[in-house]
Amino acid sequence: MIDAAQWTRELRDLGYRFASGVPCSSLSPLQNEILNNPGFDYVAATNEGQAVALAAGAWTGGAPSVVLMQNSGLGNAVNPLTSLTAIFQIPVLLVVSWRGRPGTKDEPQHQLMGEVTPGLLELLKIPHEIVETDQSLAFDQLHRMCRCIRETGQSHAIIVPDGSFSRGRAAPEFAVPERQGTVRDLTGGTGLSGRAKVLSAIVRHPKLDQAIRIATTGKTGRELYTLSDTARNFYMVGSMGLASSFGLGLSRQVSDDVVVIDGDGAAMMQLGALATIGAYGSKSLKHLILDNGCYDSTGGQFSNSVGVDFASIALSCGYAASYRVNCLDGLDQALAENAQGPTAIHMRITPGSMSPLGRPSVSPGQVLRRLRGELCTDTSSSIESIHA
Repeated sequence: MIDAAQWTRELRDLGYRFASGVPCSSLSPLQNEILNNPGFDYVAATNEGQAVALAAGAWTGGAPSVVLMQNSGLGNAVNPLTSLTAIFQIPVLLVVSWRGRPGTKDEPQHQLMGEVTPGLLELLKIPHEIVETDQSLAFDQLHRMCRCIRETGQSHAIIVPDGSFSRGRAAPEFAVPERQGTVRDLTGGTGLSGRAKVLSAIVRHPKLDQAIRIATTGKTGRELYTLSDTARNFYMVGSMGLASSFGLGLSRQVSDDVVVIDGDGAAMMQLGALATIGAYGSKSLKHLILDNGCYDSTGGQFSNSVGVDFASIALSCGYAASYRVNCLDGLDQALAENAQGPTAIHMRITPGSMSPLGRPSVSPGQVLRRLRGELCTDTSSSIESIHA
């Protein structure tokens, strides 16, 4: 059995500073030790895919990151592991429990995933090993795996059978920020704008000239690239709904303002992210949800946003300030105001996009590398060569 506290200290000594995940009884000794270790910034995710996106954002901001999850949650994490960390070559350490391991007795819902866990990681092209049972060998394994992550820029996974780690301290209490915000209605009568005009207003806004802009997947990122491609833009080319989680992870590592430009369909796909932002977001994070009532990038099929009050939902999730806007003047005012925590802006816009509309000529790796360079984070020569 491995001493969870010592394994956690070893991980911290290896430079890891950020952790996220969803609780699992098999991993609770590790999670509790990370929560009790002041050297770690831990963000509790609402699902495993969100945890991967949080870690990817934190790594982009300079913090080597670890994600802890039950193996049943690998299904939730497949999307960002294939379309975010793999495509942008963002390396995270995955610590995955092995519930339902063949030959062991477990609950029926773990049986199939237990059988396929190593094979699923193989399909995802994620190098993986079962944690060593001998403590000394387990520490050597951790050092070797973290060295491989640094040298290759590729995510690796450690599979943890039940009972691998000794139980120690209990989880500490978490003080949820008490915010007494209100929803402000800044709607006006000038009519709705198209997304391109809104993005142009964001680009030109004087308070956001040094902000990092995270654009959700699809035409939002493509239009932002066409209007103003800068090193401070990040185009989420996949992982629909996870731009806000990526932005939250990044915002916890940098001092710059982070503006997440989301869509109604994307926000609904990962609505639990609003609760995480409400609990862990700071005043540097602005979450703009552009709501055109449809999936514009896939042919204009209608979404279910017609009855969704994103501004009220965000406020109830703990955002410090929340706004409803439907015109550029209202957007300008909402962006200019200062809140003592994360800000949500729900803006109704018209469907449609720029025409003709191209795609970014810079690769995802180039987008990430130049952003990290802009933030002056530590990018080793091996990572630079991988992204080139």
